[in-house]
Amino acid sequence: MVNVEWAALADGNIAEIADLARRCMVRDGGLRATTSPGFLARRYAGAGVTAVGAFGDGELLACGAVRPMKAASAIAALVDPAHRGRGLGSSLLDRLLDVAKRQSERLQVETESLTQEAHELFLSRGLRQTFAEDVCRCDLTRPLSQIPLPQGIRLEEWTANNQGAFYEAYQASFADRPGFPGWSQEQWIDWLVDDEFLPQCSLVARTADGTPAGFVACAEGFLVQVGSIPEWRRGGLGRALAATAMERMRRHGDTEVFLDINVNNPASAALFQRLGFSVIARRARYEPLANGERSQVSSPVT
Repeated sequence: MVNVEWAALADGNIAEIADLARRCMVRDGGLRATTSPGFLARRYAGAGVTAVGAFGDGELLACGAVRPMKAASAIAALVDPAHRGRGLGSSLLDRLLDVAKRQSERLQVETESLTQEAHELFLSRGLRQTFAEDVCRCDLTRPLSQIPLPQGIRLEEWTANNQGAFYEAYQASFADRPGFPGWSQEQWIDWLVDDEFLPQCSLVARTADGTPAGFVACAEGFLVQVGSIPEWRRGGLGRALAATAMERMRRHGDTEVFLDINVNNPASAALFQRLGFSVIARRARYEPLANGERSQVSSPVT
């Protein structure tokens, strides 16, 4: 039986947290990027962050942190797969919930690789799932589907002169989706374009008269967004856009591509499954139950 000691964590522990995150990813799946020191430092270190770890025989067995956000306190945690089922996760979550409740009236628990055990633990603490999306992967070294564009459609790469057409396609494609943020063009572009954005793989589809019909936006190793306006759905445009972008990403040098699909979007999930994507993890957020609200009994993780 390992003797567990709890201790506060700081910037100097990021390498140990990264090692723990990699062990968790091997067991639970997920993106390699979520095990990087940069990603973890934004959650486990910095101004206003309270982080704690459980050590056994000098090794980090579990860790968690509470970080301030604009309107809530966010909780993130990791437990070594080899030491689960011993109460570490429960004890860690209770510590973090106590900290979060003292810091903010609102809190949320985040996970990059949801397991059924974690889901049940969250429910037992009076939390409900408010968001979930599947992380999907496709191997670009294998033959890709060749999907022709619908008749009358032409494609344009992202440039400084056609960003308005991309934004118009984005709005029309996603305005009817739950949780649509209603961003301005400037806000959307600021969210989308960073150092990893691939303009040569990001495409807008136009009809013969130039009207935007759909779009795909890409970053290094990621299909960030793919959308078709309502009139062009179920006609193969979304599949053709994704397939064309994936071929361009392969020529760019990517050997795999990832994307996130909200669990309340089965049509999109089916589309990408046909293109060769498979689910490797589920990202999720949980928040406390509202007054009088009942927690769901169970929820599929994969």
